[in-house]
Amino acid sequence: QHSEPPLSTSQLALGINVTRRQLERLFRLHLNDTPRNFYLGLRLEKARQLLRQTDMSVLDISIACGFESPSYFTRSYRARFGCAPRQDRIAGITS
Repeated sequence: QHSEPPLSTSQLALGINVTRRQLERLFRLHLNDTPRNFYLGLRLEKARQLLRQTDMSVLDISIACGFESPSYFTRSYRARFGCAPRQDRIAGITS
């Protein structure tokens, strides 16, 4: 529900009534990840879904998923999925 703007780790912890450090420990224990990286993954999955299921521009998708700049979105997307958002859109259309 909170991809634009994204919530900080402290805000997430406050929302479930634990400290930021407790939240980080729980994420590491149960998900072997950090809250920030896990949250980034959720936002990127949402972006991938929007790329493949809508005709929204890459810029609009990056904004809708809480990225401050299209270049940061593209770098993060490429690091997660191994291709640029535009390439993934084309691949999603052809498959």
